[in-house]
Amino acid sequence: MIDLDGVSNNSTMLSAGGNMADIQVVEVYTATWCINCVDSEHALMDALENKSATVLVHHRNISETEDPFGTLEGDERWIELYGETSNESTRMARAPPSVVFDGSRMKIGSSADGDSLESDYAEMFADKHEYRSWDIDSEFTWLGDNQSGTFTWKMDAVPDSQSPSGLTWTHRLMVVEHSAYFPDGGNGLEYYEDVVRTVIDLEAMEQNDGTEWGGEVVLNLPTAWDGDDLALVLVHEWHLPEDDSSGGDRGDEDKGLLSGFLAPLGLIAMGAAALTRRD
Repeated sequence: MIDLDGVSNNSTMLSAGGNMADIQVVEVYTATWCINCVDSEHALMDALENKSATVLVHHRNISETEDPFGTLEGDERWIELYGETSNESTRMARAPPSVVFDGSRMKIGSSADGDSLESDYAEMFADKHEYRSWDIDSEFTWLGDNQSGTFTWKMDAVPDSQSPSGLTWTHRLMVVEHSAYFPDGGNGLEYYEDVVRTVIDLEAMEQNDGTEWGGEVVLNLPTAWDGDDLALVLVHEWHLPEDDSSGGDRGDEDKGLLSGFLAPLGLIAMGAAALTRRD
């Protein structure tokens, strides 16, 4: 993650990167009027205490009148990746509260399946995917200020004997606001953390026989709701080909695995370059 706190209008070069086996991505779908979302998010934060995780909180946008933080591109991405599974459980493609671990394990609602909601989340977080053994490095650089600049990125995925063939990739930049004050929310939370302010699809140039991807793009960033606490997170999503994803065990869904495993482009996992900032 690259924090743009204090960058102001001065052009600065900041870099981040590392091996994606070292960090997990947790996504939350919420809304400022959602009362039980507060219980869900508090339980999640307790479960992730002292854990190495990148938390990305997405707010409702489509047909939304009370929440100022959602974006159309964020909702469209959520529907694309998680909508089918969410709809099977709730008849809604976007159901707050929902929590997704590494793009592959989803829990909807705030009712505990086990002893507590916190223990549910802790167990799902600990249920790491086999992709954690893959050698995937990612890095990116921001040259600019907290309003605009040039974003340069690179991902290097070295396959091993356990890596499936025929993976397809999607690369996205998320602009995150660490904390936004909104006292008019119906759930009374007032401060909303790790808000995804926009999702930007990245065009990737393939290199080195398909093991490296990268690119460069000039961007205008969204204005922070308040303060100057924006951050940049680079997310890599990979998908199994249809033949490889069709033989999964439906019984695994009882453990919170996405039914998207059985879809042609069912999301299998996710990683983020959000590790070490290097000035």
